[in-house]
Amino acid sequence: MGHTSTGVILRSMKDLKAVQLLLDIPEETQNIEFKLLDGKKVVQKITETVVAMANTDGGSVILGIDDPETTTLKGLNRVYGIEQNLSLYDEVLRDLPRVVPPLTDITNPMLLKVDINSDNEKDIRTVAIISVPKAADTFHSIRNNVYVRLNKGNKLLTPAEVIKLSYAKGFEKADKELVEVDFQLLETQRYQDWRGNRSISGKNIEEVLYKTGLARYKDKNTLLPTRASVLLFADFPTNLMDTKCTIRVLQYTGTIETYRETPNLVGTPVTIEGPLIDQISRAHDYVLTLLRSGVELQKGFITKYQIPERAVKEAITNAVIHRDYHIKRDIEVKIFEDRIEVKSPGLFPYNITKNNIGRVRSDGYRNDLLVKHLREFPQPPNLDQNEGVKAMQNEMYANHLYPPVYWEYPTYQDSVEVGLFNELRLSEWEKVKTYLVKNKYINNKQARSVTGIVQVYTMSALFRKWTNQGLLIKIQPKSGAKRNTRYKLANQEELSR
Repeated sequence: MGHTSTGVILRSMKDLKAVQLLLDIPEETQNIEFKLLDGKKVVQKITETVVAMANTDGGSVILGIDDPETTTLKGLNRVYGIEQNLSLYDEVLRDLPRVVPPLTDITNPMLLKVDINSDNEKDIRTVAIISVPKAADTFHSIRNNVYVRLNKGNKLLTPAEVIKLSYAKGFEKADKELVEVDFQLLETQRYQDWRGNRSISGKNIEEVLYKTGLARYKDKNTLLPTRASVLLFADFPTNLMDTKCTIRVLQYTGTIETYRETPNLVGTPVTIEGPLIDQISRAHDYVLTLLRSGVELQKGFITKYQIPERAVKEAITNAVIHRDYHIKRDIEVKIFEDRIEVKSPGLFPYNITKNNIGRVRSDGYRNDLLVKHLREFPQPPNLDQNEGVKAMQNEMYANHLYPPVYWEYPTYQDSVEVGLFNELRLSEWEKVKTYLVKNKYINNKQARSVTGIVQVYTMSALFRKWTNQGLLIKIQPKSGAKRNTRYKLANQEELSR
């Protein structure tokens, strides 16, 4: 009996700590929403949010705690619990199985029980957390509607947007689609290199590509190459297909892109085309040559780049291999005085998010056909061992630079951009980052205590710099009081799922 009582107390303490962590979350985000079981259509709204989160990057819907940005209550007083309306909670659990296709374990929320201790009497209230996984291979819908998540709130997609995002998220495989291109245009030197390296026999190119999955029959009598085979072998793939598949390299003076009468471009943008393996190689050589030369500033000084070559190569290689080849847009490599940006059409596919990239292995590839055959060339650009992002991160760290920063949806509706900053990371950053990994949030006073910085404005300048670089996210209180402003790591989830 005593053992059981102790277990109940320990569980209660654990739940209380977990609820306190929820109460510390300062605002709703793309991945977090608080809902009270109250109001019109609340059940419908909850299910729509679950669908929207699944179709974006996953998240958590917290039932029974008031929204931190709208409530006037503090601490445990914000906890209403599902007891506020148990019949509505039951209705939520009945509505969630209507999501199509079904979401695994979605009807089994985590339950946290806390004693509010109202007027010295026990007042047990239950918080329910619906953990939503990211959709890996198809959109989810509710009542024939498809939603995605914005920074805060949900967006209903039109049929055209569903099709576009299906490619951007990798649900539809553009590299496997058939294209009407003459096989003879694919019988290039790169085709011979690939075929020779694999020792593939066949009387003609049609037979070889058919045997290796790079060509399929459209009907009984019409054999066509896939988009992947055109990208792998054609000398001018972007001219043969109704898409764009080149790399554009643009160099700028300053740290922002301006559109005045005289743009701040250095020279004319360069377009790199050809078979993908050549695009990768040529882009590596051209960009690295520019970086070695530096950018001449107006005062006659030359910006020298210390971004490691391998990090640059991996950013370009990943963009070419993993981009969406359905979207009619080129990869863009932009070189500024303080950074390089590589923008690639398409969103993170499968289980990958900007929070876990480099830490977890992808459950699959957007361009599976391309990946399989690119690694079969002599001196392949990738080893297909999930090595690219980790290598980038390790190289930047080893060279005392800031980590790669990723921008994705909703900043960009259908693209991913990685930024490599040409700046040695400060020791103060390591101290702030270590604190944030453990505590999630930090304010100016706490940061000054951690770093040893004395002046408020000096710390504020560093926060502004790290926020502009995309390393931190600024959380402004609704009161607007600067002293209550907090910051969190840009790539850290509020709740682990």
